[in-house]
Amino acid sequence: MKLKYIQEPELEFAQDKHICPRAGISTFDTYESKNDYRKKEINVGGVGTSDNLGKLSDWIDKCSRFIPQKADNNHPRLYAAFSGFNLSSGFKSNLQYGEALTKDINNSDIKRIIKIANDNERITEAIDLYYEKVKFVAQHRNVDLITCVIPAELFPYIAKEPKTDQEETIEGNEEEPSDYELNFRRALKAKTMHLGKPLQLVREQSLSPSRFQQDEATKAWNFSTAAYYKANQIPWRLPHNINRPSVCFVGISFYKSRDKKVTHTSLAQIFDELGNGVILRGTPVKIDERDRKPHLESEQAFELLKGALSEYNLAMETFPARLVIHKSSNYNEDELDGFRNAVYEMGIGKVDFVTILDSNVRMLRDGMYPALRGTHIELDKNIRLLYTKGSVEYYRTYPGPYIPQPLEVRVVESDVSPDIICEEILALTKMNWNNTQFDGKYPITMVCARKVGEVMKYLDIHEKAQIKYGFYM
Repeated sequence: MKLKYIQEPELEFAQDKHICPRAGISTFDTYESKNDYRKKEINVGGVGTSDNLGKLSDWIDKCSRFIPQKADNNHPRLYAAFSGFNLSSGFKSNLQYGEALTKDINNSDIKRIIKIANDNERITEAIDLYYEKVKFVAQHRNVDLITCVIPAELFPYIAKEPKTDQEETIEGNEEEPSDYELNFRRALKAKTMHLGKPLQLVREQSLSPSRFQQDEATKAWNFSTAAYYKANQIPWRLPHNINRPSVCFVGISFYKSRDKKVTHTSLAQIFDELGNGVILRGTPVKIDERDRKPHLESEQAFELLKGALSEYNLAMETFPARLVIHKSSNYNEDELDGFRNAVYEMGIGKVDFVTILDSNVRMLRDGMYPALRGTHIELDKNIRLLYTKGSVEYYRTYPGPYIPQPLEVRVVESDVSPDIICEEILALTKMNWNNTQFDGKYPITMVCARKVGEVMKYLDIHEKAQIKYGFYM
């Protein structure tokens, strides 16, 4: 057993590199800002009650200015000040929002929905109400994304409070609705997807300061960066190593249909070093009786990967020189054969097959703090433990409530060393544009797989799905 340490990966911004998204944007500007054709005005649509929309206006106005870091904190790098979203600061653009870009929801409609006794009927009515307002804004206003504000009095009737006392797992923690129970957020994103405008859902409470929430600067970082990415702008990218071939990362995953009639449907998500990517829905698959996991047949694997690569080529006008495939379950021979054939047919020279799992192993360290993020343990030639959560030197603390759980990285086949595979996984944990605290547990390939599957199950199999991740996050 060998113990190694991977230095915190850098991210690339317009003027230089930095390990922290917040410091990088504040100091070196977003990556997109180096392009002359970037959006200097990002139009934000709004849906909510009149009072909600007023609070949203105040919040966006607040985000346009500098917000100081959390008061009286011992970790200034963890709770960084917000640079402001304007032409002079790191985003080098404005969030444009006004009454002309909004559609009101009547308070009487909110009260009517709250009185509906049946859960499914109540949530369906809320989805339909928001859908009609989103549809109006999407079709009649020039917006880049639409923010839906959920009133405080409505939220407990259409959603559940997120659980904060559970450790994150690769399959996700959010309680799965019963066969006929609707999830408001997922279903609304699916229903509005054909309108072509990404949604950003926020709770009314999050638009005002509260000691029970994140500090204002952190909220502004996360809200603004997500909006920027959903508007098709690139906040940061992975630096390209000129000594290595261009690479794309593919996440292969499966999701269950809500009615349980289709056991699992396959998904492929491709991301390049810029964070550009495409998402492709595959075909229903069967459960393997030996390991009780969904697996693709050889032809399904071939068609899924070939289709995803073709969509990527259509969008980006290029193929990668190397492909890395991530999966949260083991590969069988049919899957490997199908993927290999697709890679060969598309003319890609190098391919790596990697399984990423939660590990049951914990490593103890002397002192008060857990293992460092980036700690990398070689169990054998092709199996590694990788700490993506842990003590962070840059933050000078461990920003988490649990003893961190490492990932188990199994390298099934590879044209590069397992050390490089682990370095890339650690870097990919920083490509989550919903959260600017950079110590994510899972690579974006796995995060995307979960988010996309959650929304995709609310789409009819014949409905066309959006290929961009911004519609699912």
